[in-house]
Amino acid sequence: MALESLKLLEAKINGFLIRHEQVRNEREDLLARLSERERAYAALLGRLQQYEQERNEIRERLEKILNRFAGLDV
Repeated sequence: MALESLKLLEAKINGFLIRHEQVRNEREDLLARLSERERAYAALLGRLQQYEQERNEIRERLEKILNRFAGLDV
């Protein structure tokens, strides 16, 4: 009886250790994916800021051009 209990305990511990290793591997994979997503987000945020700056510069230039036309009595 004690030997059976010991075998059962050993089987449960082995199952736990296997599952623990699987969970640890999944965690590492998820952390790597998260890191990649964060890098992609930072890159996209940088591009967005660049586009906004370019848009503002274009708007300012167009306003200057329109003001110059408004100054012409055409």
